Amino acid sequence: MKTPPIIQKYGFNAPSILGIEVKPLDFLWEKRDKADKVHRADFYQILWVQEGSFSLQLDFEEVCLHSEQALFIVPGQVVHIHLDTRPQATTVLFVPEFLGEIPSDLQALHRLRSANLLGHKAISLAESAIDSLLHQVMRELSTTPDEHQAIIIRSYLRILLAELGRRLPSKALQMSGLVGDFINAVEVHHHRLYNIQDYQQKLGVTEKQLASSVREALGMTPKTYLDERRLLEAKRYLSYSDLSIKEVAFALNFDEPTNFNKFFRRHTGTTPQAFRLSQRP
Repeated sequence: MKTPPIIQKYGFNAPSILGIEVKPLDFLWEKRDKADKVHRADFYQILWVQEGSFSLQLDFEEVCLHSEQALFIVPGQVVHIHLDTRPQATTVLFVPEFLGEIPSDLQALHRLRSANLLGHKAISLAESAIDSLLHQVMRELSTTPDEHQAIIIRSYLRILLAELGRRLPSKALQMSGLVGDFINAVEVHHHRLYNIQDYQQKLGVTEKQLASSVREALGMTPKTYLDERRLLEAKRYLSYSDLSIKEVAFALNFDEPTNFNKFFRRHTGTTPQAFRLSQRP
């Protein structure tokens, strides 16, 4: 049996102490023997393709980006990059804390995160606008830091996020308000909260309000969405870690491995062990 890849976890380790970095993806080509690994980071990533195409696997989904397209990657997503040619692309890396707690910034991040998690991956943009923004950020990062630098760079990042947000499909733009809050609450708490009542309480809404809003926007019940999110995390562990089935069950807050097995079989038609074997040819 093929030895499974282990998920490499990356924290933010850029030269800038601000918590943001912009750099060409040439560095991945130079280190492609190391880049061709499964990893998950605890910071946001924006991939911007200037020319050609760029492919990667994002949470079991193959994503191909073409010229003038961007991809917004959420902290915690599992990314597997395999490079066949030198990419003509740029990446923006920034920690969640960089923008702070301003409501409009949080809303922009939540909308992009929701769109990503619901399958709206590639975002088409106008090349000149994005290249200009990225150039301005890189230029500012190369200057001697002063009390104005962080303010200026945050302003450029806000414009970039706004450009990404305005080009989301109309359905994705609806993922604000209650539905967006629910999606992001699930993203934060799905490891330990698996009863919909817990989310109703956190969001301060009734069962009917949450069910109606989620069904209208997503075409499923809140419980179905929560189960699918827990299932995704289970698949991540089973495919990319060396945790035993029992350890995966406990990591996902199942009180007994048998309950995890029942949950997984009910949603996939197969057992966790059979799924793991299918991912390791």
